[in-house]
Amino acid sequence: MTGPCNAGPTVAALVASYRAAAKHHGEATENGDHKEANKAAETIASAYRELRQYGTDAQREILRLITDPDPGIRLWSASHSLEFSQPEAEAELAKLANAKSLLGLSAEMTLKEWRAGRLRFQ
Repeated sequence: MTGPCNAGPTVAALVASYRAAAKHHGEATENGDHKEANKAAETIASAYRELRQYGTDAQREILRLITDPDPGIRLWSASHSLEFSQPEAEAELAKLANAKSLLGLSAEMTLKEWRAGRLRFQ
């Protein structure tokens, strides 16, 4: 599958970029490297915005990442999946929130903000 008008990266390439950046973000977060975490977050957001433009089927590809062994990848994929697969996403975020780590705190805050109606993905 290619992007709109056959321009841009494939869905598979976007998901691969998203996955790599989510892994990097999680590692940088746990290591306290906010500069690297912020750069990775921008890459994640960009890949997700593009996936949304490809349609719901493309967007749902990140839901497959919700079972990845890496907690940073699960955190991001579950967070974005709240928009289209809320029960599965909330369940994964709740599991992650139990971890005594920065990623666990992030999962907890993501759930809190989502349930309060203050979390939107652009």
